[in-house]
Amino acid sequence: MNSMERTPANDAEIADLTLPDPLELLHHDFRKIALLGVGLIGGSIGLKLKAMGFTGSIVGYDKQDVLEEALMRGAIDHGAGDIAEALTGAELVVLAMDLSQVEQILPTVLRTCSPDSVIMDTTGAKAMLMNLAQDTSGARGVFIGGHPLAGSHRQGIANANPDLFASAYWLLTPPEGVPDERLGALKWWIRMLGAFPIILDAESHDRITAATTHMPLVFALALTDWLAVVSREVPLAQKLATGHFQTMTALSALPASAWESVLAANLSETKQALDSFCSHFEEIRKLFEAGKLDEVWQRAYSFQRKLARERPGDWDSQSELTVIVPDRPGTLARIAGLLAEHNINIRDIGMLHSRERHGGVLRVSLESQSDARSAIQILKQHGYTAMLRD
Repeated sequence: MNSMERTPANDAEIADLTLPDPLELLHHDFRKIALLGVGLIGGSIGLKLKAMGFTGSIVGYDKQDVLEEALMRGAIDHGAGDIAEALTGAELVVLAMDLSQVEQILPTVLRTCSPDSVIMDTTGAKAMLMNLAQDTSGARGVFIGGHPLAGSHRQGIANANPDLFASAYWLLTPPEGVPDERLGALKWWIRMLGAFPIILDAESHDRITAATTHMPLVFALALTDWLAVVSREVPLAQKLATGHFQTMTALSALPASAWESVLAANLSETKQALDSFCSHFEEIRKLFEAGKLDEVWQRAYSFQRKLARERPGDWDSQSELTVIVPDRPGTLARIAGLLAEHNINIRDIGMLHSRERHGGVLRVSLESQSDARSAIQILKQHGYTAMLRD
């Protein structure tokens, strides 16, 4: 039995989604929050809390220029000169840093933090950190692994967005014996950021992440590198690699610092996933040579439709549009503005396919089917071709 056929873990637990008043919960649970790392993730957390009217204290720890911009944008109340200052009195500590940085400071944070505080990271590898926390002697707080499935190719505080976590899954890997009140408080806090917490063990997290996050990165790197080799013999291939190719390989444009340490920490699971895929790809190659690729297409098409329909929360699976858009500055903002004028809320928006200087196809996810139908009419009145997504 290969790595991708192992017995699945118990069903993940999705937190109860019925919420009392958010400000009441914030007042009760975490009054001081330390953000160690105030880039895209940490900055977005701070901006969302402030947008909600959080009256507690948010302290940030990062490079001086990052702290200055975070203060200017209102993501934090003040910046700390060192980790000890940031941790003083903090009831929740979010390690919104690269995995290598988290690995380096986690023992210090656990030994220095306020008693009974909650420590959570936001990285894409969990087993290694959970083991590190367990082996840390003299720990005063409790470490709960965290991984928001939200982000952007554009990093840094300049790209922080209070709506970054809206309707996103936020994976949590609590240790055995974590106090129920601490885990419960963290789950509620995540819901108030707009995300949906899911509880699973660290090993399951790393296996799933290897398949759904790390493997796409490996594919993007390999496909881009392969085309670079092809382009040496056929230079025109580089010029014509637009549209679908750029969409599929966009992850290869991320800096190595964004993924190198995570892949290293999750190397075993990613290698097993890669071995499993290579075996599967060989089966697909044989079907292709036999003219039976339609069998693969049927399975993939069916599964892809399931992916498009499985959304967190109350997402209406029939409320997604595709909109053909020109390649003109401000097009996305214009579409968002048109819908906002008619009180239609956008849940998510992104490019499905693009061609340089020729526009592309935009995916727009709305609240309901009625909003989708109204949006189609509004966009058509302004010259856009819009339709429900299949």
